[in-house]
Amino acid sequence: MSLQISIDGRSLSVEKGQTLLRVARENGIDIPTLCDLPGLASHGSCRMCTVEIQGRSNMPTACTTLAEDGMVVQTDSPNVQALRTELLKLLLSEHPSCCLFCPEKSHCDECMVTLRKTGITTGCRSCPQDGQCQLQTLVDRFGLTEVGYPVRYRMLPVERYDPFFDRDYNLCVLCGRCVRVCEEDHFSSVLTLTSRGTDTVVGTAFGQTHLQAGCSFCGACLEVCPTGTLSEKTRKWDGKPEREVATTCPLCSAGCQLNLLVKNDMVIGSLPDHTGGSETLCVKGRFGITELVNHPTRLRQPLVMDKGGSLPVSWEQAIETAAEKIASCAPEKYGMVLSADCSNETLYVARKFVRDVVGSQHLRTSSTVLYGNGLQVLQQLYGLSQPLSVLSGADAILCLGFDGKYAQSIVDVKLHQAKKSGAKLITFNANEHSLSKAADEWLRPVPGEEADVLEMLVESLRAGKQQNHLSPLAAQAARIAHLLLESKRTVILLGSSLLTHSDNLFLLKMVERLIAQTAAELVMLPAPVNLAGAFRMGIIAPAATELQDLEVLHLLGEAVPADLPDQPFILYQNIYPPTRDIPAGLILPAAAFTEEDGTFLDHAGKVQNIHQAVPAPGSALPSWQILCRIAQKLGVPGFDYDNAAQIQAEFEKMTFSNAELAGAVPGILQSEPDVLQAGRGDDHSYMGFPLGTWVAGFRMLYPE
Repeated sequence: MSLQISIDGRSLSVEKGQTLLRVARENGIDIPTLCDLPGLASHGSCRMCTVEIQGRSNMPTACTTLAEDGMVVQTDSPNVQALRTELLKLLLSEHPSCCLFCPEKSHCDECMVTLRKTGITTGCRSCPQDGQCQLQTLVDRFGLTEVGYPVRYRMLPVERYDPFFDRDYNLCVLCGRCVRVCEEDHFSSVLTLTSRGTDTVVGTAFGQTHLQAGCSFCGACLEVCPTGTLSEKTRKWDGKPEREVATTCPLCSAGCQLNLLVKNDMVIGSLPDHTGGSETLCVKGRFGITELVNHPTRLRQPLVMDKGGSLPVSWEQAIETAAEKIASCAPEKYGMVLSADCSNETLYVARKFVRDVVGSQHLRTSSTVLYGNGLQVLQQLYGLSQPLSVLSGADAILCLGFDGKYAQSIVDVKLHQAKKSGAKLITFNANEHSLSKAADEWLRPVPGEEADVLEMLVESLRAGKQQNHLSPLAAQAARIAHLLLESKRTVILLGSSLLTHSDNLFLLKMVERLIAQTAAELVMLPAPVNLAGAFRMGIIAPAATELQDLEVLHLLGEAVPADLPDQPFILYQNIYPPTRDIPAGLILPAAAFTEEDGTFLDHAGKVQNIHQAVPAPGSALPSWQILCRIAQKLGVPGFDYDNAAQIQAEFEKMTFSNAELAGAVPGILQSEPDVLQAGRGDDHSYMGFPLGTWVAGFRMLYPE
């Protein structure tokens, strides 16, 4: 039903049920607000959006007032301006104002020409949100030069005891955005308004830390805060970014799109790319990237390792040394282990390098051990994996081994959205996890008995109806089977704890049967960002080859193994220094994903692009370039790529057969030494290392 209203003299046709604020925004009429956010329920707490309506004695808030036929609204009359000014002054009476009312503010930019310390905490730089604060914008808009009311400073201590961000509630205006985005958009209740009256403050129930209260540290509260109340620890005093670069998060296979915040040719932060379809990020993509790529120990130049010492060398010397070692090594004495966190371009060049330059079959990814006997079935299931968007249309969702508390919390949000839309949410997990309370059914096996219980569910589906005299667990399995059989559209979501389970071969075969019995769609979420790319590039070794008795071990994006059976010469190619001694070897500094162009294949096989945002530190190079330089030094043609696009054009023309995988994995596991066991195996690792090695906050999330 269409209504006719007038706003600031403009006659507008609007739909019934729309608020005045929404109507104004849709028609380009600017009404100031602090508490309102598109997508959240109207709140009306800041009252900055007050408007004047003909025939009414009061001035209601536009965000909570529904449009009515015949309304005549003024959004910027003298009365409205006067009221908004007083409301803003009242807000500022409990907010530090040194950055808002400085008599020298108009001369600040021309006077402050000298360099300043980044951590300065006086004057206009007392607030980490300086220049980005919505209060500053409103003060400038209304031309305020003073508060005009007695000022009350709350003297609340800054909360620094949780990882990733600080909280200074002296700067809070109680807009409630953080509380509402946590509850409404993320289906969590970590935050609330505590106490009453002038003592009201945002906090957690019972005074717990965010960590104790179950916060997933997605960072949504920081993104919506209009003031400097919430500040990211790693970029607290970095100020506004100079530019943003869109790219893909490399820390899992979900393929989240994010914007890298860049200043002075450094990545200072990351935010979800809303234009790219990412509503939010998990803790890894939101807070982990800055420390990962800016860690002070990043490799910056090639090093020769000998007898526990290191000697810096030029790239020319390093490439010559690497070429000499490979040339003097028999093909069967060379082996490469590379990470599925590498780009498609690096994976392709690495495979070509081992095959055409070395003439070896000794090529591995760490996924060979990470997924063990189930790797072959996993590869077959990859062809069925669908994008996360299929969750929104499901009638029933069966989550197998999924926990989105920290890693992949974005999937948790989508699961809650699906449940809100009517889907039945079923979870299969032996441990407490993010869906424990939200699920309609939690099928909980005893740890170690996952295979038996999943088989019980499969057999219940085959039986087709509930049976009498069942154990409680069997009765629950039968009840879940009935739900799945009644569902018109079922989605099975495979989490990493099932994919890496010691009995994953049997479990994945049960998943195949579940798909066949329920006609379910599959969403698979392995930990490595580019496992699909590794399959596509054919990074699979025959069973007959073993990484033993090597003279040269080439580690590309992998850590040095704990107990090497021999003492080979190690070519260590990574962005991070080795955490174990290399008796003899060569360290080759690689570029991080923020420092090169390339592509990944996400969990659904979709190509996701990464874009260079900053220069690599020192003389570090993209990994594919390092391999190409060695190949060129050895005189092997076909490695004269100028950029990643040329590599893409080449591998897009080629298809690789993974037939060599068939029957190979069991042999690999039976004969493989611990050469691949370098600390990988969970959701929180990157380039061979647990994230906690380089990101301090993760050591709090996952204490050893």
